[in-house]
Amino acid sequence: MAGLAFIWDLDGTLLDSYGVIVSSLFKTFREFNIELDKEKLYKEIIAKSVGDYFLKMEKETGIGVDQMKEKNSAISEREKLNIKPIAHAAEILSWLKEQDIPNYVFTHRGSTTEAVLKNTGLYQYFDDIVTGKDGFGRKPDPSAVNYLIRKHDLDKERTFYVGDRTIDVLCAVNAGIMSILYLPENSVAAATGMETYIVKDLLEIKDIALLYE
Repeated sequence: MAGLAFIWDLDGTLLDSYGVIVSSLFKTFREFNIELDKEKLYKEIIAKSVGDYFLKMEKETGIGVDQMKEKNSAISEREKLNIKPIAHAAEILSWLKEQDIPNYVFTHRGSTTEAVLKNTGLYQYFDDIVTGKDGFGRKPDPSAVNYLIRKHDLDKERTFYVGDRTIDVLCAVNAGIMSILYLPENSVAAATGMETYIVKDLLEIKDIALLYE
């Protein structure tokens, strides 16, 4: 499996965080006297991203994105310790590390990334982490993925981006690498037809990696 590498999305892929994200956004907009439908909010951030949701709400309410983000960051900071790892996240990352397969992160999550990964016990498994604070374009822009590929001299034909949403698959396609769509039973996301593999359980990634021995 020499030369194999995995770049990971975090929220919804390795971190069981959507409940916390939705709760934080709900509290954020309540601060602006705006009541949201939690189920509708959840589906919207899965379909696109939290950043896109802020842009939409700016148009609808006139409240500036920066103002929304500032308030949301304060609330998210308080709630970050409620985030748990996705089932089998530690197990698959540990196994990959044992095989000397490097793991990297590209996430839209910002300043809370390191603290959340350390609190969930996942931080130790990563060789490099790119977050929303690093200034790269948002997915499906492949700039951050391309940066990791160049920096670590990764083989595009043996590198995967693993995520749980369409924008993750498109990010991989745009970077010219393979993709794994994590699509558990309860997901509101859907297959795109462009992903290289689909898994319902993160442990299935072991079988995928073994195909590249």
